[in-house]
Amino acid sequence: MRQRTMTKQLTVLALAVACGKPPHSQEKSVGTPTGPVVVQTAPQLAFAPPCALPQIVATGRATDPALAELSGVAASRRLPDVLWVHNDSGNKARVYAISAAGKRLASWKLKKVPSTDWEDIAVGPCGALGAARESVCLYLADTGDNHNDRKELHILRWPEPHALPAPGEDDTLKVKCEVEVFPFALPAGPEDIEAMIVLPDTRVVLFSKRNDATSNVYRVTLGDKPAVEMLGTLDLRDELADHGEALRVTGADLHPDGKMLALRTYGRVLVADLGALLAGPADATRAGLSRVAWQRWPVPDEPHGEAIGWAQDGGLWMLSDMALPVIWHATCQPLPAAPSPTSR
Repeated sequence: MRQRTMTKQLTVLALAVACGKPPHSQEKSVGTPTGPVVVQTAPQLAFAPPCALPQIVATGRATDPALAELSGVAASRRLPDVLWVHNDSGNKARVYAISAAGKRLASWKLKKVPSTDWEDIAVGPCGALGAARESVCLYLADTGDNHNDRKELHILRWPEPHALPAPGEDDTLKVKCEVEVFPFALPAGPEDIEAMIVLPDTRVVLFSKRNDATSNVYRVTLGDKPAVEMLGTLDLRDELADHGEALRVTGADLHPDGKMLALRTYGRVLVADLGALLAGPADATRAGLSRVAWQRWPVPDEPHGEAIGWAQDGGLWMLSDMALPVIWHATCQPLPAAPSPTSR
């Protein structure tokens, strides 16, 4: 989708949007270019280490018509059993909270922020907004570029909501918080990017979507003038193809422990201990990306798989960007016993 006309002198913007405020929590105010921002310092949810022998189970289906083309998913670090999702290009600039059953719980309308082509969402530390160590933010990747003609991409960051409306209330929270917008360009020219992770030090890593079973990897240091490094190229040609087609990276997530990377293609899920490598010196990362030992995780039989995110139990959440997608969970939890055969 073509980029909308924007000023080339765009710097980090702090924009007021609707955001949930906790009814009871310890809070701390920190400064930003537009004034104080309230950042929660309550403990985060605990995430178990990645599963050893995951199994796939369907936990529900997103049936709300507003959830038309889900492109990213991330498990909340504040709210148990809440998933953050968003739609692909051509939809409103909104972030939704849904349950594992697919029920829409709340939505946030982000006004006056770029939404050319949102492709992924992640949860990570807040950086400049997070003077408190425990602060958590949502990151959105406005990085899709189907025609390879965007001169400017964006990362959006805002404090993770930590409250949902009470039953019967308007499902759009209206408490103000701040959104930061980080504009940047890729060093080698435009490229379609649909996968993003956030490192523990708030740097962002992006994985391009290519048609030759490779993926260029970029690392972005956020700030007034984001710095972008080309880290190298992942070669996925030795992995099994997606129904006879080359693997194309459509989603990613980094486990909250900062170690395990989950990579999604249309029909594959690959996991590897790459967090430390992606956070290290660029030269070492470039060499390491050429010899990754991937674990192949089970993947649901669904068309156009795009979204992936780590779950609290050490498994993964997965979604397709097709209409009314099933919510899939790769889990190590015991699955319900199969019904006994009916005797005749």
